[in-house]
Amino acid sequence: MSTVELSSFVTAAQLDNGLDKLHTTQEAVTQRTSHTSVGGKMLSWAKLHITGDSQKSADQTRFQEALKTEFGKDVGEAAYKAFAPGDGKAHSLTKVQVLSSVELALTTQENKAKELNVATQAAILTSITKTHGTEVAANVTKLLEGSSEFTKAGENPEQIKAIVSQIAEDVVKNLAAETDANIATHIEKLGDKEHLKAAASTADFQINWDNVSPEQITKLQENVQGKLENQSRPNNSNQSIRSSLKDEQVQAAVNNQLRAIAALQSVSAGGTLLESVFSELGLPAEKISAGAFGEIATVLNGVFNTVSGPEGTNDITDQIEDILQKSIINSAVQDVLKSTLREAAQTDEFSSQIAPFVPEGTPKEIRAAQKWLPDLAAKEIVRSIKDGNDFQEQGGIVNAAKAELGKQIETAQTANEIIKGFVEHLTADEINAELLTEFIAKHSNNADGLGGDDNKFAAERHFTKIFKEHPEIQQQLNNAFRSEKLKENSQVVSEAIELISTNVEEQLVNRLQQAGKHPTEAYATASVISSTLKGPFVQLFAPLLDSLDSPDENTISESEFLEQKQAVTDAFFFPSDPSENATGIANGLVKGFHDLFARHDLQLSF
Repeated sequence: MSTVELSSFVTAAQLDNGLDKLHTTQEAVTQRTSHTSVGGKMLSWAKLHITGDSQKSADQTRFQEALKTEFGKDVGEAAYKAFAPGDGKAHSLTKVQVLSSVELALTTQENKAKELNVATQAAILTSITKTHGTEVAANVTKLLEGSSEFTKAGENPEQIKAIVSQIAEDVVKNLAAETDANIATHIEKLGDKEHLKAAASTADFQINWDNVSPEQITKLQENVQGKLENQSRPNNSNQSIRSSLKDEQVQAAVNNQLRAIAALQSVSAGGTLLESVFSELGLPAEKISAGAFGEIATVLNGVFNTVSGPEGTNDITDQIEDILQKSIINSAVQDVLKSTLREAAQTDEFSSQIAPFVPEGTPKEIRAAQKWLPDLAAKEIVRSIKDGNDFQEQGGIVNAAKAELGKQIETAQTANEIIKGFVEHLTADEINAELLTEFIAKHSNNADGLGGDDNKFAAERHFTKIFKEHPEIQQQLNNAFRSEKLKENSQVVSEAIELISTNVEEQLVNRLQQAGKHPTEAYATASVISSTLKGPFVQLFAPLLDSLDSPDENTISESEFLEQKQAVTDAFFFPSDPSENATGIANGLVKGFHDLFARHDLQLSF
């Protein structure tokens, strides 16, 4: 069956000659009269009962095919079916059917084109938003308003996308240049003290500008510049996306920096809050060192910079007093306590107390002890202040500090015994898991007696004393090193810690996932627990290896000796998969650190 073009159907259907039905041949559409010619004879259609149905079907089929050819299979069929007779009988093709079907097809085609254009436009702008951010996308959208090419984006999507992408690149460059210039203008203004005075006055901050140094203003400019840079880069995962600065956010960032200057003045020499805290504690504020004030300034700058947020817009009003109180106690109060206790440690009484602990009682070691033991005592008093102790029962903070100094001497002796046990068991031919981990747990609880992170030489002093008084332990350490038993034992201990850490992380992650929460917190908690377990070993490991006797040059070279020491270190810090021997150490650590695991409701057994 030949195809008849749709235009022929439409042309025939539009003729207004009183005839409604159409007739098709293989190549044309004509008006159908009440008679037609069959075999050269004029016959009535009423008599064409045999050939009539087949002709009607051919008319319908040719029209349906014409619709599909013009509009496509889906649209063409849908338009045809919408107006085709549906009773299963053969019907004549009518003008109304043709015109209605074509109109529907045209409308459907037009709507589909509109939908395609809208979808294509949305996809292009979504891509721009993802790549360059909402502000660039909004600016590009404005530039495209009224564009006939963009209105018909669906007709040539790739070409239009390329054009729009280039427009977006230009917008990005202009936005970045404008924003950078805006930031530079703000920072330049902040270098003017009069401008800062006006800003502080508007925000009602009480600042003595005579006491604001040029360095503070420079630091304020640096901090604000960092905040404004972050404000102009709103997408943390894509720092190339820029946006314009918002006046209220800029002002918030500046105000927080001014607030930090005002806060610092309240805890500087003569500051109201500083004087108040020292008066309550009964300490002389005039004894605060310049170093302590410098530390307060550094700490406060960092803390305020952090709590104000990456963009500097967080409201930190309710946090200020707590931040200042902590800085005064951690820096100024601790500084005065240290100097007070160091003075007390210069007495003959202190020297006689510490002499038995100091190796050989040398003046150099006594002077060192006169510094680090008072510092530890001061640290303990600061902790007690944070716990709310008013020291009335101890007769005031100074008396409490001196009493704590005596405790630190006792603690140092206790720590010495604990570390001695640690060395004996870590270097033993057969590790007694329960005893080794018991010493480690005790050392963790008593770590300040060692000096912890406060004094890197403290551990060396302990080892010096231990090996001087117990040369057999020094020999045991040397033998364990040469036989690689120290390396083997260190490896097992590290494997045990790794075994516990993996178990802890799995439990915490599963717990949060079951609660529908993100496991980030679980990883952080597991890391803290792992560090707590490994901490005592890390604290003692380096000074322990440094305590090894130098090798006999005839037996082993210096380079080989250092390689062997590094191998022991690697065995500890880079554990292999846990072995069977690690389970005993792991269970011992679980027992020794019971309270640690109980706090996190962790059940562990290996």
